[in-house]
Amino acid sequence: MASQELVWATTVLLILYGAAILYFVIRGALRTTSISDYAVGSIRFSPVVVGLSLAASITSAATFIINPGFIALYGFSGLLAFAIVMPLGIFFSLAILTKSFRKHGASVQALTMAQWIGKRYGSNGYALFFGFLSLLLITFIVLICVGMTKVMAKALNADELYILIGLAAFVFGYMMFGGANSMVYTNTIQAILMLIVAFILLGSGYEHFSQGVHGFIDKLAAIDPYLVKAVNPNSFLFRDYFEIVFCNLVVGVAIVCQPHIITKSLLLKEERDVNRYLATGILVEAIFFSVVLAGLYARLRFPDLTADGQPLKMDGIIPAYVVTEFPVFVGLIVIMGLLSAGLSTLEGLIQSVSTTITSDIIGHLAGPRLGEGERRTRRLIAINKVVIVFLAVVSIWLSYGQLAHPSLSVGIFAQNGVYAYFSAAFVPVLLGIYFRDVPKAAPVAASATAVLVHFGTYYGRLSWYMQAEVRNPAIAATYAILASLVVGVSLYYLLRKRRQAGPAAQGPVEAHDEVPAAKAAPGPQQYTQHTATLSDGIEIGYMACGEGPRTLLFLHGLASNYKGWVKLATALSGHYRCIAMDFPGYATSGKGDYPISMAFFAKKAIELAEHLELEKPILVGHSMGGQVALTAVLQRPGFFEKLVLIAPAGFETFNHTGHQWLRNLYSPALIKATSVEQTRSNFEANFFQFPSDAEFMIDDRLDMRRNVKAFDYFCQLIPRCVAAMLDEPVFSRLPQAKLPTLILFGQNDLLIPNKMLNPTLTTRLVGEIGAGQIEGSQLTMLSNCGHFAQWECADAVAGAIREFVG
Repeated sequence: MASQELVWATTVLLILYGAAILYFVIRGALRTTSISDYAVGSIRFSPVVVGLSLAASITSAATFIINPGFIALYGFSGLLAFAIVMPLGIFFSLAILTKSFRKHGASVQALTMAQWIGKRYGSNGYALFFGFLSLLLITFIVLICVGMTKVMAKALNADELYILIGLAAFVFGYMMFGGANSMVYTNTIQAILMLIVAFILLGSGYEHFSQGVHGFIDKLAAIDPYLVKAVNPNSFLFRDYFEIVFCNLVVGVAIVCQPHIITKSLLLKEERDVNRYLATGILVEAIFFSVVLAGLYARLRFPDLTADGQPLKMDGIIPAYVVTEFPVFVGLIVIMGLLSAGLSTLEGLIQSVSTTITSDIIGHLAGPRLGEGERRTRRLIAINKVVIVFLAVVSIWLSYGQLAHPSLSVGIFAQNGVYAYFSAAFVPVLLGIYFRDVPKAAPVAASATAVLVHFGTYYGRLSWYMQAEVRNPAIAATYAILASLVVGVSLYYLLRKRRQAGPAAQGPVEAHDEVPAAKAAPGPQQYTQHTATLSDGIEIGYMACGEGPRTLLFLHGLASNYKGWVKLATALSGHYRCIAMDFPGYATSGKGDYPISMAFFAKKAIELAEHLELEKPILVGHSMGGQVALTAVLQRPGFFEKLVLIAPAGFETFNHTGHQWLRNLYSPALIKATSVEQTRSNFEANFFQFPSDAEFMIDDRLDMRRNVKAFDYFCQLIPRCVAAMLDEPVFSRLPQAKLPTLILFGQNDLLIPNKMLNPTLTTRLVGEIGAGQIEGSQLTMLSNCGHFAQWECADAVAGAIREFVG
């Protein structure tokens, strides 16, 4: 039992800690709404910091609380598996795959694994499958709840059920009303705190080495000779080298192929930072994994696995060791570290699983019945709260079952669920990140194979390994991963060969100096294509149509061109003269080593207007073109009559972390490595419902890919444009844009806001905040409309512009 001093000290600590959490949750809920309120943090990510974050992402409280219990029971065989072999698999996978991912990774933005899978392979059904599969992560929630309950119950000498209910009510409660709170540290701070706890636990058994390492081994052998052997035939998990080495190596490699782990490298600014990042992450992670050594210290402390005359369950060994081994002050530090690491892990799991259930399952199945736009968002938020309550009840029920009647350890229960989950995800993520033009059947078949093999092996007790009372989930996961790998890769090459052997197969593409003629946009071709040579010799391609007393000058978005305006310009051509230009470097305009910037594009737009002798034109900008339009208005006040912004960039802002993430995401190598499937998915993300008459946009991009020189120039141009948008913010200068302004957003815009960097923002909120900075501006939200509103909802946009312009 814990001493009375530790009980009181822990009670005070928990009250203060809980009060601090509630303070930050309430403070966050009451903050004034602004873009900066929703930033993801302002830590400057050096390679060392990102490495620490990586280590914390891979490690959970289970590493400190649950896993050492296996070592206490089974000795060196468990140490070999959990502290050496599995880490080696993880480190090998990190070292081999990280640099490859930075060059060839998929640029898929998603909040959950289900969304990642769905976007990568363009399949809502596949996303729904992974949404249901994500429910397996509840087993990990149970593991964390059990581990934290064990620690607090031992420290407070309290009943585990009451502690469990109180813990779940508190954590799930504030997650329901406040989200992830500011008191629970970032991954970097967690890693530092976990390092302190790791060194305390590792150093706690120094007295056992008073007679050297051999003396330490002799003490363990005196308790049980199998504790000091590399193989323990009396265990359920470490009976031979296949279980200890091969299975844990496979699991270790598979763990890394998860987006939240492998994408950490995108936060690095320079390629030369990768080695420092890996060195830091691997070194710190090695220390974390070595904490299981404390299980041997605990076994020496409790040789007969009893404490105060009561038998210890495996999951209670380390909590009992902590409260009996350390003085009050040191014990509080260890308890604080274990709870903080556990709480942060639990928060992330609650947020991830509840988001998956709400968005990927309920939102998908309910479809339009939940409404559109803000109405749908409000309903999903309300549903999410109910989902969190449901998760709390289920977690308490399952956790109490593991506290009262564990199958050796809650670790077995959690491994069965989590290993099945990433066994199913391993091949789809591997193919999605490192392979191009993947036939969808390959990852789907691989996932189905993994699920069937894993649970078939575990519950069907296939192979002699699964005949014992306690079954090893690593065996089932190994079979599942290997089987899914064979199925997925075989189908990939088989279907690719069939596709290449088909009549539509094309031979090798030759490089040409000239850009191939672009396909014409569909619809009425009432425009003419022109070229204007500006004063500095730069040629600007543009199209013109219509007649009228007023002229509309259209500016396109990132990676687009003037053809994206044809549909809207045609609808407006009966009322206005319509001119749409290509920015320098884009499509029909000249190519060269231009000083790409928002100011440069704005200057060329003004020069074109002057060259064409346009009087008081009305400027219309979409996405990046919206930010260019704002820059042009600020450059030449009074030059334009009115301003129309369609889903403009520049309203949504990002901190340093977001800037760096976006820069790395839009690197030339990543753009060049984008698969055909991902190219299509990227275009489709611009629309609420992809219209068939927009197919030419995808065809144009795929045609460009076949022209080596043109595509290489494009891959260099886009990152420079992204950097320019980030380096030349306009948000703080919006009040200076003193002219009538119409702002249009699609209610179903998937690109603004960026859900990875500003997950709590909505499109309407971004629009309202931006409109609030421009005096006299009008904001219109278009229903059933995505980011490319001028094409998808051309008639509605045309009507709004006619009403605004007059």
